[in-house]
Amino acid sequence: MRNSNIELLRLSAMLMIVGFHYIINNPDMSYIIHQPVTFTKFIYQFIYMGGGWVGNFIFFVISAWFLLDWNLSLKDSLRRVWLLERELLFWSVILMVVLVIARREGFYHEGVLRLLPKTVFPLLTSMWWYPTSYALFLILLPFVALALQKIGRKNHLKLAIGVLVLWGAVALVPFPAMNLDLDSSSVFVFIYWLVLISYCKWNMNISSKNAIILIISGLLVELIYWSAASLFFTITGKKPGFQNFIFDHWKLPTMMIGFGLFILCYRHPFHSRFVNYLAASSFGVYLIHYQPGIYRMWTGWFPLKDVYTSAHPILQGAIIVVSVFLICLALDLIRQTIFRATIDRHAGKWFEHVYARIEPKISRITNARCFNMSSTPMSDNTYE
Repeated sequence: MRNSNIELLRLSAMLMIVGFHYIINNPDMSYIIHQPVTFTKFIYQFIYMGGGWVGNFIFFVISAWFLLDWNLSLKDSLRRVWLLERELLFWSVILMVVLVIARREGFYHEGVLRLLPKTVFPLLTSMWWYPTSYALFLILLPFVALALQKIGRKNHLKLAIGVLVLWGAVALVPFPAMNLDLDSSSVFVFIYWLVLISYCKWNMNISSKNAIILIISGLLVELIYWSAASLFFTITGKKPGFQNFIFDHWKLPTMMIGFGLFILCYRHPFHSRFVNYLAASSFGVYLIHYQPGIYRMWTGWFPLKDVYTSAHPILQGAIIVVSVFLICLALDLIRQTIFRATIDRHAGKWFEHVYARIEPKISRITNARCFNMSSTPMSDNTYE
């Protein structure tokens, strides 16, 4: 039975992601960063923005950690992509219909036809960046995981240290140009994380005490950076964007906090069918609330500036985020029930039929290619 503590963490991570999305892409975000430092601003920046990146990492580390327990194969990865695509296609079509109706009724005032190609091919057109990058990661995973095993523990450690220096330590230098090509949402981020996660899983035994140290250390680093940037802005009125620097793309403190929380939940399991049932719809929350049209619609209903300047900005902001999360969760629980009564009764059956047809052709091509390579004499310049 699944560890319900991990599943509860998955749900919490998605709640943090919803809060993050309400802030980060909101047109009023520039208004907040120019405001004086207050406890409200601390909550909106440190909790919502910082928590969102923590949630992002947690959501991935849960998947990657347990995938590494499997005997990974390309077929299994393709099957997972197939099952993922069903959920994406379901929500892309349903949400497109919702947008069409909302536009006709005057609740949505932007065009919907431009979303049609993404609706039909949500995975290929990156309707949502995470599932597209994750699908690519699944395809690469069997080969990357095997390569990491083959290079041995010593070389794996060298690689882990190398990526930590390049995208961990160097990324803490508060200079925008020093992102070393890791400021975009892509599959490369997942490969970077996999290098670190797999080394920890295969070669380290992180205790609960060390996990707590990771969490506290990450929070302290973020607090120091945010405080320094806020103080600089208060004194000079310049560089307001640096207040968000430490919460931006894939920062090391974010990973420390997220991994520490994961280890704590991993080492203290409990079991609840209800929690596991709810957590199975956590990904659906992401698909619903962050579909481009739906996202613009619900954030437009609750202007961030109005909420921030209201009498109770912290409470009102929390109510909005939690309400959106619960509504999306309830909707995906309905989807989950429909799938269980229909296509999940024989999950992956169509994939098995398709794969059974193409596998012999792939094998013939691969065998022919290998034969040709083995028949080709080696050049004197070939590395041994």
